[in-house]
Amino acid sequence: MRSHWEAEAFGEHTQTLRERIPVALAAAHHRARAAHDSSRSKNLRVYGTALWEAQHEELVSAAANVDGVKIAKLGGYQLPVISGNALFPLRYADRAGVPVAEARLPLPVSEQRERLFGAHAPEVEPPTPFLDDSWAELDLPVGYEVFPQLGEGTELVVVAYACNLEAGVLHVEWGRAEHVGNGELRWGEHTPLPLSTPHRAAESELSVIGAHTAEQRWDAVNEPDLPLSLRKPSDEKLDVPPQTEHYPDEPHVQENDQD
Repeated sequence: MRSHWEAEAFGEHTQTLRERIPVALAAAHHRARAAHDSSRSKNLRVYGTALWEAQHEELVSAAANVDGVKIAKLGGYQLPVISGNALFPLRYADRAGVPVAEARLPLPVSEQRERLFGAHAPEVEPPTPFLDDSWAELDLPVGYEVFPQLGEGTELVVVAYACNLEAGVLHVEWGRAEHVGNGELRWGEHTPLPLSTPHRAAESELSVIGAHTAEQRWDAVNEPDLPLSLRKPSDEKLDVPPQTEHYPDEPHVQENDQD
């Protein structure tokens, strides 16, 4: 079922995006799994690197023929911009059942990502009542200059998903989230997206497999602080090797106050 914020943000393109985004993330997982298997790696480094890159490419492909779409090139990856909304993928967990409200940005948060969220994420009202005093201790991102290629009115829509090597994509939600500092996200309206893979039941059974099978973790690295530029999907791709941001094989959530 569509929510009010979705229709307001994407209008006639809402249903198309709701259907395509989970499929795109599943395709990204399959590409990453293939890279992992081909490498015969005993850890999740190859999977994490490939997934990080593929998630952006598959979202761009999913939005490629939507009317009015533009592609924002941000360092080594791209974001599709539809009706003034930039889709930002974020793998936030490696198992099912983790609330998206517990998603966070990997640390350390790069200056570019700080600016992207600070300038283009909407302001979200703090939860009422406060669950604790942690929100008050965070430094709110203020005074960030918008990226001129995106423009003053462009807002981020975070596509948060849970995924692991064995089970694939387990959960997807999209919505508005504000970065309030130290990787913490404060969510506004957000909505689950339907998973339509033929092996959904099998994925549910495997939801905890793969979360702790790696001998080593993928270490987080900073993403490049490079300028944005917009181009149409038909433009020729730049021959620039993408930078990668490795995600750890444990969920980026706070459990019992610590990851």
